[in-house]
Amino acid sequence: MKEIINYKDFVKKIGIKRNDKIMINSNFLNIMILAKKKQKNFDLIKLIEAFLDFLGDNGTLIIPAYSWDFIKKKTFIFEKTKSISGSLSNILINHKKFSRTSNPIYSFLVAGKDKKKICSMKHKDSFSLNSPFGYLIKNNGKNLFFDIDYKDSFTFVHLAEQKTKVNYRFIKDFTGYIFKNSKKRKNTTSMYSRNLEMEVKGTKIDKKLDKILMKKNLLIKKKIFGINCQIVDINKTFKIMIDDLKSEKKLIYPIFKK
Repeated sequence: MKEIINYKDFVKKIGIKRNDKIMINSNFLNIMILAKKKQKNFDLIKLIEAFLDFLGDNGTLIIPAYSWDFIKKKTFIFEKTKSISGSLSNILINHKKFSRTSNPIYSFLVAGKDKKKICSMKHKDSFSLNSPFGYLIKNNGKNLFFDIDYKDSFTFVHLAEQKTKVNYRFIKDFTGYIFKNSKKRKNTTSMYSRNLEMEVKGTKIDKKLDKILMKKNLLIKKKIFGINCQIVDINKTFKIMIDDLKSEKKLIYPIFKK
């Protein structure tokens, strides 16, 4: 069956560079539905292989594989616990080129040069700078978004909130059991959680931030093969968010339950 896109051309058109450190957030449902209607194929594995080939031996590719099982069920199984971060992460959980990081709440699937370094990070604090998030900040990483608006999925906003100690979140510990290679161990992991007593529903990134980032060339938007693509410079955007939270310009603010 003919492919609906040329995977190598798609990656080339995005605007990333060889040896980049990349994180991908995605929702490929629309392109998969379109492919089915046109009786064509869309293969997520082929797409990821095109990314790895393009990035080369010194590049690193990171896919979010977040899960709330550790919070709700008190268990996390490296090889089996499903991700809530989309179909791509669940397809790659047992892929031979990827390994899963150790945090049972905010885990990632990692391939490339720094896979071992990132997967060896044993950080109790989910939003620590000594984490995969911190790795991307320190190494000038880029966050790619496919058919998702970055404002809905840019998790680095929570690192900025923790860094500035916003009053609508607090550090909360979660304790449970981690299973890896059939071995069980007790684990306590912390997360900068919403203050439920304040009835905080979540964090809002205002659309006004788009213009600021685009003016500084930190946010690029384009459409490739019918897929809406956004590229965000993680390090510089993170700094802008910290400055905003410190100055209370209100580009980032809590959403309260009605």
